[in-house]
Amino acid sequence: MKYCSPSEQANACRAFALERNNHLFEEAQALNLAAYEMLEGKQLDAQVFDHYQAMRRKADVKFEEAIEHLRLLNEDFAPMPMSANNSQALRERLRAGA
Repeated sequence: MKYCSPSEQANACRAFALERNNHLFEEAQALNLAAYEMLEGKQLDAQVFDHYQAMRRKADVKFEEAIEHLRLLNEDFAPMPMSANNSQALRERLRAGA
């Protein structure tokens, strides 16, 4: 079993949380793009516009969730000086030792 210092564990946790946060932003962006594509792809009527507005609300909620997640992450963890490649290697080391 490998030993990881508390700071290494915290850095790995933060890196994982940042990956999750990035995923939240990607989901929000995908919803946002899908909503705008609805306006371009179909003849605009009340039903299509209602569906567009619902998709935009979902995207806005997802963006707010991602922003709040990032805010909490920055409160809980100190800034991480290591690169993404180093954080990936650290996570792999932690998994191998577990």
